[in-house]
Amino acid sequence: MHLFIAGGQEYILGLAALLKSIELNASNDVHLSVKITIVLTGINTQQKEKLQNCCKYEVEWQEFQSNYDELLCINGSRIAYVKLEPEKYTNAQERLIWIDCDTLVLGSLEPIWNLDLKGKPIAAAPNAWGNPNNSKDIRPYFNTGLLVYDMKLWGQEELSKKLTNNAKINLWGDCDQGAFNSVLAGRWKQLEQIWNNPDTEDMSTKVMHFMSRPKPWESPTPNKLWVEMLSQTPFKDELQKIKNKSNWLFNFKQKYREREMWVRQPIVKFKSYVKNKQR
Repeated sequence: MHLFIAGGQEYILGLAALLKSIELNASNDVHLSVKITIVLTGINTQQKEKLQNCCKYEVEWQEFQSNYDELLCINGSRIAYVKLEPEKYTNAQERLIWIDCDTLVLGSLEPIWNLDLKGKPIAAAPNAWGNPNNSKDIRPYFNTGLLVYDMKLWGQEELSKKLTNNAKINLWGDCDQGAFNSVLAGRWKQLEQIWNNPDTEDMSTKVMHFMSRPKPWESPTPNKLWVEMLSQTPFKDELQKIKNKSNWLFNFKQKYREREMWVRQPIVKFKSYVKNKQR
């Protein structure tokens, strides 16, 4: 089983908790090898070693190749765009599973690793809030927090090139997700919501996704399951710092974050806004 993840300094605690959840839950088969490729930005050697110690499985580190300057940036980083080009960062030939770093794996991933994609290049779960680029669009729209790639078909159809070009032309408000849904409309295998679930109360969940802000490491009252995972990692001392965050400072940072992300690259964001209005 080959897993594909990316993250930066801001998401390092998310990566730590995710890696521990993968170790505990990703496979029930003791004979199944699990390889993890992580694309990093802004994380030093010492922090890499701590992350590796979060998980018993082999981790292959890749540095983020910043060739996405023309693409829309919302949260200060374009690292999510690496999922448009899986063959650039991994050597996967048949199957690959992408997982966002603000998730927890709570059940075996073997069912989706062995899933028949029925000739489709990708499998994904529906986006819980539909199409954010067009609220009137009632067609199925998927969330890219978890993706199952057919790498053979992906290469044959040169999908990385098509997706990257689409993202540059359209400047989708939801970034990589808009490009995926534009290029692969009607050509994705639909997974049950439990494989990419924003409902943190649903105990049938296989992959829990903290889609909204605040993320667990940003909140003075983080999700209990997430805390349980992080407490089993070398980053467990960070939990007390998280819990000691004052509510007024936390609220201030949240309001600042909402405004700050639109201050960066105002021209690109304005172009994206205009394009979205025209759809």
